[in-house]
Amino acid sequence: MNRGTMTLVAACIAVAAGVPGTARAQGADEVLAQADRLTNGWDDQFMRATMTILDVDGSRKSYVFSVAQKGEKRLIRFESGELKGMATLILDRDSVYAYLPGFRKVRRVAAHNMNQSFAGSDFSNDDMAFTSWTKSYVATIERQDATSWTLSCTPRPGGVRPPYPAARATIDKKTFQFIGYEFLDDGGQPIKRFDTSGMTDWGAGRFRNRQIVVTDNRTGHRTRLDLIEARFNDGIKDSLFTERELEWGR
Repeated sequence: MNRGTMTLVAACIAVAAGVPGTARAQGADEVLAQADRLTNGWDDQFMRATMTILDVDGSRKSYVFSVAQKGEKRLIRFESGELKGMATLILDRDSVYAYLPGFRKVRRVAAHNMNQSFAGSDFSNDDMAFTSWTKSYVATIERQDATSWTLSCTPRPGGVRPPYPAARATIDKKTFQFIGYEFLDDGGQPIKRFDTSGMTDWGAGRFRNRQIVVTDNRTGHRTRLDLIEARFNDGIKDSLFTERELEWGR
């Protein structure tokens, strides 16, 4: 086998490292890309979760909502509580629409409102529209141990606009799943922290954490997501992701 063939074979092995446990010495961008594929790289996915908003005074509110995703597109619908009927359609980072049942109309979310709270939670509209780490960030290995990598992520030149100036992500070496991550401001100070737990096989080796807790470092306010249902590659139709469906599918 000549040197060129050996290089091609090695590259193919790296790309095919979708099987958990193949944590042989990989570059930071490959690690981030693999974790990204396991999170966002499905043909489509559907999730239902309970969102609990935890205020600093101990009060809380909970809502059930669903997310249908295909590529960069997401349709989010609230199914319970005072937010029941509210829906958000994300076509890409710069095309986000909201249906407000109280007004019975669809409105476009302006660019200057993307950093505002999503439904009173610690997620922003920008967070909800963030569907690809590798399109927005490049990574370097900040540190690692026997079980995980911690990656430092900075904006990708010419890439999709990232939601924050920088990020730090910790990824499990065995499963290539995100253990947790945080987003940073221009000065490198943490803005939000995302902690995950309860790794669960939702069928056919399709893993997803059951719980994510988001903490706003500036206020101490938290939001918890508890995953109820997760399905992958169900053949979700493109027609679901339209303004017409956003309003009529209420």
